Amino acid sequence: MQFFSKFLELSEKIQYKTIILADHIYAEIQKLQRELSYKDGKIHSITNTINLLLRFCIDKENYLIFVQDYPFLRSYLDEKKSFLDEFISSVFISAH
Repeated sequence: MQFFSKFLELSEKIQYKTIILADHIYAEIQKLQRELSYKDGKIHSITNTINLLLRFCIDKENYLIFVQDYPFLRSYLDEKKSFLDEFISSVFISAH
């Protein structure tokens, strides 16, 4: 029961923000969404793809994202450095 009350306390602190993305960034996220879906045979939503990108940006050195997606995502984003920088900037700007 203590875990549940702690979880509830943490969930009440979560704030949702609208992230405004430029068209070319959104298009790249859609492309990544299709690539991920093709790669693992699952349907990835835009929201799941953005969450995966956020987890990658926050903790890419500690492998906290899905293990099966990490090598593909790492190599994909290494080639798209400017996209990743613009994505992160958009998130920070939208969050403030």
